[in-house]
Amino acid sequence: MSVSETLPGAAPDAQVQGTREKKRARRFDAPALAGLEILLTRLGRVLGGLLATVLLNVHYWWVMDHWWADAWTVGFVVVCASAVMPVRVYKGFSRQDRKALRWVSSVLNGALVTLLVLVFMEIGQMPMLAPWYYLALFIMLVLFAQMAGLYVSRYTRSWDRKLRLVIVGAGEQGVAIARYLTAREPEIVVIGFIDDRSSRIDTSTLPFPLLAGGTAQLDQLPPDIDGVIIALPNQAGDRVSSLATRLRGQMGNVYLAPEEPVLGHPFLSRPHSGPGNMLLLGMNPLPIEGRLIKRVFDISFSAVVLLLFLPIGLVLGALIRLESPGPALFTQGRYGLRNRLFQIYKFRSMRFDPTPGEICLNQRQDARVTRIGNFIRRTSLDEFPQFINVLLGDMSVIGPRPHPPGVKAGDRTYENVVVDFVERYKVRPGITGWAQVNGSRGNTFTEESLTERFIFDVQYIQNWSPELDLWIVIKTIFGGLGGKNAF
Repeated sequence: MSVSETLPGAAPDAQVQGTREKKRARRFDAPALAGLEILLTRLGRVLGGLLATVLLNVHYWWVMDHWWADAWTVGFVVVCASAVMPVRVYKGFSRQDRKALRWVSSVLNGALVTLLVLVFMEIGQMPMLAPWYYLALFIMLVLFAQMAGLYVSRYTRSWDRKLRLVIVGAGEQGVAIARYLTAREPEIVVIGFIDDRSSRIDTSTLPFPLLAGGTAQLDQLPPDIDGVIIALPNQAGDRVSSLATRLRGQMGNVYLAPEEPVLGHPFLSRPHSGPGNMLLLGMNPLPIEGRLIKRVFDISFSAVVLLLFLPIGLVLGALIRLESPGPALFTQGRYGLRNRLFQIYKFRSMRFDPTPGEICLNQRQDARVTRIGNFIRRTSLDEFPQFINVLLGDMSVIGPRPHPPGVKAGDRTYENVVVDFVERYKVRPGITGWAQVNGSRGNTFTEESLTERFIFDVQYIQNWSPELDLWIVIKTIFGGLGGKNAF
């Protein structure tokens, strides 16, 4: 049965079927489901924190033969802290990565809540418990958070998260919008078109059905529509305003589609609202709190690594100088934050050539690579001086890898292969990144390898979180330092 068969003028049994369909309408629209999942996850963590406090109190009573005097005060802190800990939904990640990130998030949140309890008890001059109590609290918070996340994941797995939309306007712009959404947005389902001038439309050329009745009979549409897209040319400004006023009252979310030529713009795949409701072409940079957290992590982590690595670094530097003349460190201009050039530091792995020339990516069995250079390349030890760049503020520990000016993938420069390649410059470049731990590392000899790496870089920027950075560090340490593409 088509949608048009439920509109006025159809057979009575069709209208009855339409009424039954209305009764099966979703309780929440698609955008609300993601928020509901996060709410349920927070609720599970709160209940886990409350249960952990109760269990500690019971054990305290069992051992000490009286109740823990500060149990409910500490429990209140645990519950409040658990409620405000961040919960994120990672789009486009594999099930295995999402599971791992849930574990990392649970460990980070459990550690922060336990630390807050310690600070609160110290400030409040409360009697401190034995250390194992705090360890037990941390372990229970992690395990209860995992149990809650697993239950919520199983409970919400069957939810229909598709955003179901109807396009108002079956002309060239409406058809272009429908094809664009179908090709690029798997989470969106186009139900069909509505057009008050249906007699002029050749329905055989439409990718989706033309729903009968037009805008005057919107109440006869399926009940699970999440919104409508107005796809009319700018010349029809008065009609667009009139439709928007009427549709918002009947359909809830109303979206205004861009003109057809704008759809071809490469930045439109990641649009955001700018000042004055202007369309921001590209991605937003990380929020200020994210940048601060990331910078604190970069400074502390790099300082520790440099101190621990200093003896090994001195030995490597001496071996490099002994094998071939020239400096131990290699410097080269690379693009960084906001497309600014900086000098990157690496251990020199090739024979020293004081005359600058065209940048040429190294090959397997490259004669320019020294014996010690081959070793440090395969183990990624040549990258360790870049922690100096991190301390200087040129780089981050985690981020898209920086590249030198003029480097090519195939016969074209990076910027010519990927038009919106500059989107990578919204964050500082990194020593390692999401692309590298997913196997996209080494040289980019083909345009396909560059495009694959760019997709990973954009996915990282759009989904950044402290737990994602920590997960990348873990994957780098336990599998991303070498690899078949490291040469």
